[in-house]
Amino acid sequence: MSKRRRILLWLGLVLSVPAGGYAGLCVVFYAWLSAAEPERWPPARAAVWAYSSLGLAVLFLGLFIYCLVALIREANRQYRQEQNAT
Repeated sequence: MSKRRRILLWLGLVLSVPAGGYAGLCVVFYAWLSAAEPERWPPARAAVWAYSSLGLAVLFLGLFIYCLVALIREANRQYRQEQNAT
């Protein structure tokens, strides 16, 4: 694995956690906002915001899982190479 790819995977892993958490909180916030102030945030308007935030949360969760699996596979490959070399 190239150094550039490894850096990008670690960056994706680290940044996807707060971004996914923020998007997940936005889902709850927009749903709550619609329930608390239905005259200012009608359900149709809040649904668009809540579902788009949910989509972003799922996207960042997928990015986190992809980066984690890729880094674990690379670590396992390096470990096997070191064990075969000795």
